[in-house]
Amino acid sequence: ATGQHGAVMSPSSPLSPSGCDDLIGAVFELGRTLCRLQLSDEELALFTAAVLLSPDRPWLTESKKVQKLQDKIYVALQHEIQKKHSAEDKLSKMVSKLPLMKTICNLHLDKLEFFRLLHPETAMNFPPLYKEVFNSELQYSDPRES
Repeated sequence: ATGQHGAVMSPSSPLSPSGCDDLIGAVFELGRTLCRLQLSDEELALFTAAVLLSPDRPWLTESKKVQKLQDKIYVALQHEIQKKHSAEDKLSKMVSKLPLMKTICNLHLDKLEFFRLLHPETAMNFPPLYKEVFNSELQYSDPRES
């Protein structure tokens, strides 16, 4: 598949031998389906914000506030789609990708946990942002300490 800026995307990757074929395939399938929607930069930014502001994260303490914010972002996204005179079902097509995105996230967490168990010293050195994003679901403590 070819990305918006002409970059050629391929699911074959140096990670394939590590047992990540299912994850990589799912990510590329999601990418292909999102590319077919031909999202503008604004639509992609708003959709990304709506996905990131998911109120169903188990560690959230104020999920109702997150839900209200996500609802406002969806309203802005719908407005942006209407402003560009895009297909009326574009938002529903975008939202229909959410279950696949959740599956990819869970699969990624499984792979990450497996990697962390096999290579704890490498996992301890993941970039700070990566640790922050996934810290609520994975513990990066040294398993030798337990």
